[in-house]
Amino acid sequence: MDIIGFLISWITLFSIYSILSISLNLEAGYTGISNFGKAAFYGIGAFIAAVVSLLAFLTVSGLSYPLYSLETIVAMGTLSKQNPVLNIIVFLFTLALAFVISGVAGYLVSYPTLRVGPAFLGITVLSFGELLRIFLRNFQPTGGTYGLAGIPHPFAFVQDPTARDLAFMLIALTLLIAIYLFSERLVNSPYGRLMKSVREDEVASLCLGKDVPKIKAQVLFIGSGMAGIAGALLAYYMGSINPDIFVPSLTFEVWAMVIFGGSANNKGALLGAGVITFLNRASVVLNFMFQNLPVDVNYIRWMLVGLLIVATLLFKPEGLIPEDTRSSFVWSLFGEQKTVSFKERTEEVRKRVKLYVKKLISWFMMGGE
Repeated sequence: MDIIGFLISWITLFSIYSILSISLNLEAGYTGISNFGKAAFYGIGAFIAAVVSLLAFLTVSGLSYPLYSLETIVAMGTLSKQNPVLNIIVFLFTLALAFVISGVAGYLVSYPTLRVGPAFLGITVLSFGELLRIFLRNFQPTGGTYGLAGIPHPFAFVQDPTARDLAFMLIALTLLIAIYLFSERLVNSPYGRLMKSVREDEVASLCLGKDVPKIKAQVLFIGSGMAGIAGALLAYYMGSINPDIFVPSLTFEVWAMVIFGGSANNKGALLGAGVITFLNRASVVLNFMFQNLPVDVNYIRWMLVGLLIVATLLFKPEGLIPEDTRSSFVWSLFGEQKTVSFKERTEEVRKRVKLYVKKLISWFMMGGE
């Protein structure tokens, strides 16, 4: 087995899914937004990257093939190796475009339901994701059910496949680090405390004069935009996409990462993404190595993910890395918050009850004076 190839593949997918996990954590973990349509914005980013990159290369070369045609796939194999500067320019441009379009889509789709309960928002976004997937399955310009192939790799001009994959892995990892640092800065800012106030009590936030629907819309724009970047990275990494990649089960897999790692903690989002993507890659390798097994290894992977979620909800409902209570420098001025165990908390309650009982007995003995 190629250990180096496995690690490069895993780290690349870890970076992509970590961006998705962090984006969902901003929405659900920090702001309390139930987004069950994460796959939709992930898919929008992927198709934006595929369509724009193919159109750019065909236009520059003066070709007018349909995007889904075999001629386009063959032409991309040659053109992408001859234009390294165009490769990088198109790659960076599509990342920015995927962020903007996916973010605007998240804003527009969710805005009508932001003033109602979280269940309505979750169902609306989930329905939008399925409607988009069915539409793309029947939209011939983007290849219908077959999707698009021949997406030009940003480092196609690199001859060695391992070096090419390593370069892309470093780009994906760099983007993950940048998004992680941005998210940490955001959630530990005054705006981050505003997000948490919306999560804890929308009515109280409204009474304090905060525009809760606007805050939710802004967070959804940022989270959906991040999902768009992850989708663009996936399109370039795989070289081909089709609508059936972006099914609801993908959204619930990202939810599993957040629940397992720890909600409202970006480190937990990274941990959850790392564990579940490792199981994903390992199942692919095992499925290839043991093709005669009576049971598909992918089913075993889903069983393991389900067991992880059940075990987490039973024994560690806050996730493996719980939310950090300290969120700003100002808070640290008042001292670190001490973590109190359940036993200590119970003993404190017992002492207080005993003290109140003694005071009540004294009050009766003194005739209610």
